[in-house]
Amino acid sequence: MPKLFIDEFVGITNRLETLPLAFAIRRKYGHDIVLDWHELDSFSVDDTSRGKVGLLARLGAQRIRHCNATMFATLAGKKIILRSLDGPETELGPIYLDVARKIHIALHLAARIREIFASIGDRPVVGVHIRQGDYVLANQDKYEITKEWPAVPVWWYEAAMTAIVAKQPETCFLLSCNGDPAQFQNLHNRFDVVSLDVPSHYHYKGSDHDSLVNPVADLFALACCPNLLATPVSGYSHWAANALGSPTSCIVPVPGATRDNPLMGRVELHGARLPRWRAAGRTGSDTLTLNERLDGMNFARRADTTWL
Repeated sequence: MPKLFIDEFVGITNRLETLPLAFAIRRKYGHDIVLDWHELDSFSVDDTSRGKVGLLARLGAQRIRHCNATMFATLAGKKIILRSLDGPETELGPIYLDVARKIHIALHLAARIREIFASIGDRPVVGVHIRQGDYVLANQDKYEITKEWPAVPVWWYEAAMTAIVAKQPETCFLLSCNGDPAQFQNLHNRFDVVSLDVPSHYHYKGSDHDSLVNPVADLFALACCPNLLATPVSGYSHWAANALGSPTSCIVPVPGATRDNPLMGRVELHGARLPRWRAAGRTGSDTLTLNERLDGMNFARRADTTWL
């Protein structure tokens, strides 16, 4: 059978976004899917194998960075190195969540996630995903999306957490970030915040991607949260909210948000693919404006670990 290889050309959740296209190609043409990923000691993907994209794999392979319907129709029998995060919606949309369900976290990490949430008890949980490092602030005092990968000011998360606690005082927050969760000391001081204590041993992507916490475990833990303070555009927020686990309601900053007026919106896109999530972050599509009381949001829900 022809082989389809996916190497470490981007971060982990963007690589996850290549899987629906890989499985669409497999379903149509019978390819074997081979993953060359460090993180496969933390999770597995059904119907794939682990291997190296070395010289022999590269020899004669077609490198696919963008795949439209015309290209998809030409792939029968070809050895492929896949680097495309998108593809024909008619092929990918119907199988997107089925592919996500092929991804399974390692048993010892699932056990630790369950222990963390068990320690919270019956209290409601809200996930918080703060993406910095390779995501850049355009303006310290206003949320803007003038950068390709826009970071969200930490004061916006603080304002959102304040509004949530005013509505649901028992709320506990699960904080996920690149870097060290302890760097957000003000959030720890003001709110009941927990983070996973599973150290990362993945340092191959450089300092702007490094995380103190295992990023796979962190992703699956976030995906257990029924509500998420998300980073717009980020594939990590997207996979936690919209692909893995149960549906998650996202609260996101609205461009133009300031410290005095921290505008917030609601995004519900479970089962939608990454391009639609990124469009929501860049253009405001699929985003419902929330008032300062966050009316319409349900913050009484516990974490759901039944799917792990």
